[in-house]
Amino acid sequence: MPIETPTKPASHENAIPAATISAAEYFRTKLQFETTPHDLKRDMEAGHVVLLDVRDEQSYKTERIPGAKNVPLTQLERHLAEMPNGKTLVTYCWNITCAAATKAALILAEKGYKVQELVGGIGEWKAKFPTESSK
Repeated sequence: MPIETPTKPASHENAIPAATISAAEYFRTKLQFETTPHDLKRDMEAGHVVLLDVRDEQSYKTERIPGAKNVPLTQLERHLAEMPNGKTLVTYCWNITCAAATKAALILAEKGYKVQELVGGIGEWKAKFPTESSK
């Protein structure tokens, strides 16, 4: 018998109607929409993805993942027409606690784009690969 995920309390401000899914289904789905630094590097080298740094412009100039395009979360809606439809858009921000990449991925997914989020953001990337800057 599958273990069911707990539902959010009805009093939660942004409560979503509870749909009970198994833990296995949740994690299977979650993994489809996340990528790791190693997988991202491979997919970038193969030309399968477009990497979006959704942090502010100054942070991007100071340090970024090579090949990333800066589209700050606050400006994402204005840049939707520039997003390619044929590739997966991968969003990232600071680290695992930064929600900007998740918010950007949600906006893009709601508009019909294929998206993933870099787990751990630039912080996790830096633990494995170099970054670049505009300095």
